Amino acid sequence: MILWLDDAEASNGSLTGGKGASLARCRRLGLPVPDGFCVTTEAFLAATRSDAVDGQTNSMLPLPPGCESALLDAYDRLGRPAVAVRSSGTDEDGRETSLAGQHDTVLGVSGAAALLDAVRTCWASAFNERAAEYRRRRGVAEAAPIAVVVQRMVEPTVSGVLFTRDPVAGAADTAVVSASYGLGESVVSGLVVPDVFRLSASPPRIVSRTLGSKETRMDQGPQGVVTTRVPVADRNRLCLDDDQLLRLLEVGRRLEEYYGCAQDIEWALCDGEVVLLQARPVTAFAGRVGSAAPRSMRARAEELIRADVAEHLPCPYPLDLRAAHRLVEAVAALLSRAGFNPPAPEALLQGDADGVIRLHASLPPQRLWRLTRLPAVVGRSLRHDPGRWPQEEAAIRRSLTRLTRCIDRCTEADSATLLRLLDETVDAAAHVLHDRYRNYLVPLTVNRAVTMRLTAMAGLGDGVQEEDLYRDLSYVTAAANAGIARLAERVHALGLERRLLRDGPEPFLDELDAAPAGHRFHAELHQFLDDYGARAGSPYLAFSARSWRERPEDLIGLIAAQLRGMSASARERTEIEPRNRPAVLQDVAARLPAPLRRRWYRSVARQRALHVGREGTLYLIEEFFFQARRVMAEIAGRLVAGGVLEQAEDVVLLYDAEVRRALTLTAEVELTSLVDRRKNARARAREAWRRSCGATEAAGSVDSRPAEGLVLRGLPSAVGRARGRARVILGPRDFGRLSAGEVLVCPFTDPSWTPLFSLAAGVVADAGGPLSHAAIIAREYGIPAVLGADGATARIRDGEPIEVDGSAGVVTLLMPEMSGPSVMADESMGDANGDLG
Repeated sequence: MILWLDDAEASNGSLTGGKGASLARCRRLGLPVPDGFCVTTEAFLAATRSDAVDGQTNSMLPLPPGCESALLDAYDRLGRPAVAVRSSGTDEDGRETSLAGQHDTVLGVSGAAALLDAVRTCWASAFNERAAEYRRRRGVAEAAPIAVVVQRMVEPTVSGVLFTRDPVAGAADTAVVSASYGLGESVVSGLVVPDVFRLSASPPRIVSRTLGSKETRMDQGPQGVVTTRVPVADRNRLCLDDDQLLRLLEVGRRLEEYYGCAQDIEWALCDGEVVLLQARPVTAFAGRVGSAAPRSMRARAEELIRADVAEHLPCPYPLDLRAAHRLVEAVAALLSRAGFNPPAPEALLQGDADGVIRLHASLPPQRLWRLTRLPAVVGRSLRHDPGRWPQEEAAIRRSLTRLTRCIDRCTEADSATLLRLLDETVDAAAHVLHDRYRNYLVPLTVNRAVTMRLTAMAGLGDGVQEEDLYRDLSYVTAAANAGIARLAERVHALGLERRLLRDGPEPFLDELDAAPAGHRFHAELHQFLDDYGARAGSPYLAFSARSWRERPEDLIGLIAAQLRGMSASARERTEIEPRNRPAVLQDVAARLPAPLRRRWYRSVARQRALHVGREGTLYLIEEFFFQARRVMAEIAGRLVAGGVLEQAEDVVLLYDAEVRRALTLTAEVELTSLVDRRKNARARAREAWRRSCGATEAAGSVDSRPAEGLVLRGLPSAVGRARGRARVILGPRDFGRLSAGEVLVCPFTDPSWTPLFSLAAGVVADAGGPLSHAAIIAREYGIPAVLGADGATARIRDGEPIEVDGSAGVVTLLMPEMSGPSVMADESMGDANGDLG
C-alpha cells in the first residue's frame, strides 16, 4: 500500500494517481523533486469498501488493515519531518482534465496522528461538492480512486507557478511565471498579488516584469503553516532575478519536451536552488477574443446565475446564508411556475464547517414540455398595472410598521418570540422580492425590448439609452441622491464643510452637537435617515450589511465626497451631456410612422412606472432587513450575556441553526473557539467565494507592455474613454476618499454607491456587467465603465494614473506623463440595458 517516488511502479498512475505518477517521472528525469512516498489507490479502495460511501462520506474513513503500520513505517524512514500531504486522484493532472484545486492538500503535517488524519482528509475530498461539481461539468460520471502523496516539506524563500505557454494568449514561445515569498499556497490560492514575468523560450530571455504587491507570505512554523506580513522593502522589489527565471525556464523546457505538451508547474526556490513540487499538462487556454467555442444554453444560464449572485451577494457571512436561501427560494418559486427547474437554494449556496460559503451554479436537468407554462406566467406579469405601485407600497409599509412595533419591544420578548419575529421579517423581505420579479423585473425586461426596438426603428437605437427615459423621474434612489446633495449644501451653508473635510466622518459626527449650527444639521440628518436610512451596501446580505442608520459615518463620507466635488474648481473630465427626456421622446416620435407613435409613448410611460416599482421594492427589502438586524442584535446581546459569544458582532460568523441552538440552549453551548476558527478562515472564505463565482486568472488577464504597463480586461459596460487617478474604494467606509475626476475602482456597486458616480471620471469593478447597477448608473452619468474586471481592486493601486476604455472593456495603467485628464465619447453609444436583479 506504500510506494516510494523512486520505486519503479510509482510512475503507474493507476496506483499513485496523476500527481504521484508525475512526480515519480520527474525524479526519474533527474529533476529536483523532494523525497517522499505515496499511499496507493489500493489503500483508498480498501478503505471505501469497509465503509458505506453514498457521496457524503465522512472525513474519517477507517484505515484498512496493515495500512497504518505501513504508513508510519514509511514516515519513520523519511525521518518524521514536517510533510506536505496531497491528494492524487487517478483522474487528476491529465491532458483533458486537471481537477486542479478540487481535492484537498494538507501542509505542515507533523506527528503520526496528524499524518493519519491528513491521509483520511485527502481520501474524503474525493467526494466533496467541489470535486463533484467539477466532474459534472466535465461529464465525468463518478469519483476516481485517490492516492495520497507524502513529501518532506520544503522551506522556500520564493515559490510560485510556471506555465510553459502563456495561458491567456496561448503563445507557444512565451512562458509565464507568477512568484511570491514563502510557500506557493499564497500564489496558487490567489491570496497575494504575485510578481508576474513573461519569458521567451527561443532565445531564452525575460520579456517583461510586473511587480506585485506580495503583502503576505506563508511559511512552515513549529505548529504548522503561519501567515505573516512581508516587509515593505521586499514588497517593492521583484522576488526573482534573471538567473533564477532562466533556470525555471529550463526546467519547464525539459518537462514540456518530455511530455510533449504545455506544462503547469509548481516550484519553490530553496537555498537558491529550484525545487519541483508538481507538474501537470495545461488543459485549457483562455485564447484570444472571439476564439472561444460556442457555449451551450445551459452553460450560458449557469454563467448568468454566477454573475448575478456574485454581484448581489458579495462574499456572504455564515449568518447571511439562510436569508439568502429564502430569497433564492422566492425567485425559484416563480421560475418553477413558469416551467423551469431551478436549483434548490441549499444546493446553490453551500457553507462548510469553517464558514466558507461557495456558489454551485449547477442547473438541474430541464424538461422542455414544462416550458409550455412560460407564456401564461409572463402574460400574467405583463397584465400587472405598475401604476398601482403607490397602493402596493402602502400595503407593504403597513406590514413593516406592524413588525417594527413588535421589534421595538423585543427586549421584553422570550427566545421563541424573537425567532418568530426574525422569521416573519425575513419572509416579508422574500415576499417583496418575489413580487419584485413577478410584477416589475419580468415586465420591465419585455417592455425594455419593445422600447429599444422602437428607438431602433426610428433610426436612433445607438443614440438613446434606457437611462435617458428616467432622468426627470421621481423614485426612491433618485430622491435619496437628491437628499444627499441637499445635505451637502446644508453642511456648506452652515459653515461645517471645513470641519468635515478636515476631521473626517466619525470625528465630525462625534463633535457635531458642539459645533455652531451643528444641532440644526443633526436634525436634518436624522430626518433623512428616517426617510432613506435603510439603504445599505450589499442590500441582499441580510445580516452582514450595514445601513446608513446603523453606520451614519458612511453617509457622511458620501457627503464629504459631494463637498469635494462641489468645491473643485473644475471637473477633471468633460461631461457627456445627455439629451433631456422631452427631446428624446419627441425625436423618436417624429421619426416613427404615425401608427407607432402612440405605442411609443405608452411604452415609455409603462417603462418609467416599472422602474419606480423596481427601485421601490428593493428599498423595502432593505427596510425589512434593517429590522431583521435589530432582532439579531438583541439575540447577539443575549448570547454575549450568556457567555456564548465574546462580542455581539461575532454573531455573523454563525449559521442560523447555530444561533437558534445557542439561544435556546445557552448553558450547553460555547462558540468562541468556533468563531475564532472562522475569523481566521475569512481570507480563505473570500477567495473561495470569488472562485466559486467564476473568477479566474484569465478572466482578469494581465499583460505587461513596456510603454503602458498594466492592461486589465473586463466587460465593456458604458462607452467612452476617461483618464484619471485610480481611487480604490472597497466599501462604504471608503466613500469619503473619492475626489472629483478620479476613477472609481471597486469590487461591485449597489444603489448606495450612486452618489459617487457624480464625481468619478470612470468606473472599474471586479464584478458586474452591462446589465448591472454600475453599468446603468455609469451610462446615466455619461462616464465609461469596465465591469467584470476580475482582480481590479487587487491589481490597480490607489492613486495610479489609469485610462478606462468602456467601449473596448480595457483598463490601462498610464505612465505619469500620459495621465492628463481626458474623456472621449465614442460615436456609437452601444446598447443600453438595465439590471435584472
